[in-house]
Amino acid sequence: MSSFRIALIDGDAAIRSGRRLLLDSQEDMQVVYEESLALQALETVPDLLVDAIVIDHRLQGMDGVSLAKELVARISVQAQRIPAVIITGSYFTFELLMASIRAGATELVTQDSPASELLEAIRKSRRSQADVKLKPFADFLDANPYEPVASVDYLLNLARLDAEEREIIDALASAEDLDQVAANLGLSKSRVRELLESTMRTFGCATIEQLYLVVRDSRKIG
Repeated sequence: MSSFRIALIDGDAAIRSGRRLLLDSQEDMQVVYEESLALQALETVPDLLVDAIVIDHRLQGMDGVSLAKELVARISVQAQRIPAVIITGSYFTFELLMASIRAGATELVTQDSPASELLEAIRKSRRSQADVKLKPFADFLDANPYEPVASVDYLLNLARLDAEEREIIDALASAEDLDQVAANLGLSKSRVRELLESTMRTFGCATIEQLYLVVRDSRKIG
């Protein structure tokens, strides 16, 4: 398996240096880009072929969640595979967690976490989105009341889907995982994976959780 190509974006030179040394010491990881300024990263990263982007929440010019959202949007427009986005920070409130999911982040790692957590977050990012369990995420949202956020392009993107992709959207709302989606629709798991990937591209989503939240919020708002 090839090494993870990683972009490292952090305004703190000491932390960035430490993380570079940590990541480069791993046989399966390589830091191929470093940046301290959000706006510079926004211009450069979409043209890089990276597997993961590690972004600190506190940056000059733009916070890490906003940068993640802009990067995911730009990369999805270019029809490239969207890399994993891991956001780091000193702490994460519920509001920041929700904003990170909406931005397309795959993992959140606090600054004081053991180094192994960052390494695990990067390695876990190579998992297939088809293996994501939807039920725990739905239960988490049900247990934590939040204000839904409208997606201005939701109806436009929905209109761009074909009939099978719309069925995927409807099935996601009640299924526990993609195995159940496949069973409910009478499709193979590989076909469900293909439809999910094309639907995520249409909506500009990096993760199933992000897509699920877009659909859930839009249906709540009506």
